[in-house]
Amino acid sequence: MYPPHPNRWLPCWVGVLGLCQFVATVAGASPWPGGSETAITITGAGSDLSGATWNPESQSLWVVRQNRQVWEYTYDSGSASFALEQTLVLPSGIGSDIEACAQVDHSAADELYTLDEDNGRIARVVDIDGIATVQRVWNLLVTNNGYALPPETGGQGPEGLEFVPDADLLASGFRFPDGSAFTGSTKGMGGLMFVGHQIDGELHVFDVNPDASEDFVNHGAFLTSETEIAGLHFDRTSGLLYVWHNPYNVNSLEISTLSSNATLGTIDTLEIYDSAMPSGNIEGIAVVGRASCGAFGSANSERALFLTRDGGSPNLLLFDVFPCDCAGAENETEFDACTVRGDLGGGCICLDQDLDGDVDCYDFTPPISALCEEPTSVPALGDWGRAIVVLLILGARGFSGFRMSGKRS
Repeated sequence: MYPPHPNRWLPCWVGVLGLCQFVATVAGASPWPGGSETAITITGAGSDLSGATWNPESQSLWVVRQNRQVWEYTYDSGSASFALEQTLVLPSGIGSDIEACAQVDHSAADELYTLDEDNGRIARVVDIDGIATVQRVWNLLVTNNGYALPPETGGQGPEGLEFVPDADLLASGFRFPDGSAFTGSTKGMGGLMFVGHQIDGELHVFDVNPDASEDFVNHGAFLTSETEIAGLHFDRTSGLLYVWHNPYNVNSLEISTLSSNATLGTIDTLEIYDSAMPSGNIEGIAVVGRASCGAFGSANSERALFLTRDGGSPNLLLFDVFPCDCAGAENETEFDACTVRGDLGGGCICLDQDLDGDVDCYDFTPPISALCEEPTSVPALGDWGRAIVVLLILGARGFSGFRMSGKRS
């Protein structure tokens, strides 16, 4: 019997790295990584708190209720907690059942876009710090470009709202739900608006003119991993969309780059968290970006994530140990390289399976810790590269089998 060759497992190691890229869109489910909740005191939230959004420039959290009331929170280092900055009721022109909010231009911190479920309406509200005014509205239920946003039916309607800049969409290889190429938005907003719907878990896509009411293009809708969407958040520092699902109060969190390479009309999924999840009717999500890892009471490799609960108590939830996508870890360089080339599926998101901030052998099942000691850089392979890796693995295994059969004869 011959002793194992020291490089015997090298093809397998290369294959694992290559196959990790190849199956990045077929993400396995994972338990909730955000730890336990901490309540943020909120007065007047009642039992119908709905949406939330985070502004990284003003470092403020905006929260909306169905009755048009909004709250702005900022972090108070003295009390080491989030404190109320202001609260007000927005004008009635935005609608009567506000389920979500978003900010397009983060430098315009006193401007908010809202989503009314009953009317399928996006509204742009300006001068929130002064006299809040509804500047523009877009009613999305009308047929436009051959598509129409489904109306609220039996309590199921549009619940999530988020803006994604052109640069992030182009970097991710985004294409429209029908498969047509995306070369940039055309209406002047500098990106696209996404509306998450409770019916069929569809993610609807709109190109909106921010300076003209009712001027928009409906580009249809993507399917997601679940049959319902309750909330949306896009992290511009990582290019990742966070999709909160809550069918029948069964919560899960899907993470995507908004590519749709695996199946036409369905967004690719990098990760799904669906066990040991926060409980209750969670309807809104906001996440602090990677640029603020270690801020607002979180450790260096962690960040803050906020959820809003409709019904039950508490209503406004903080999770300050949500993982930071390897920021501050030894493989920060590898992760940043993956981000630049738009290849998050083959980088830390894919490889750091135990979310400890290091890409190492312990991230594979079963662990193959004898093969490496240090974090491992991941090359950009591309589709042909992945196919070649698979062929090399098969060829190496075949050649190994041929040699062994020759030695036995």
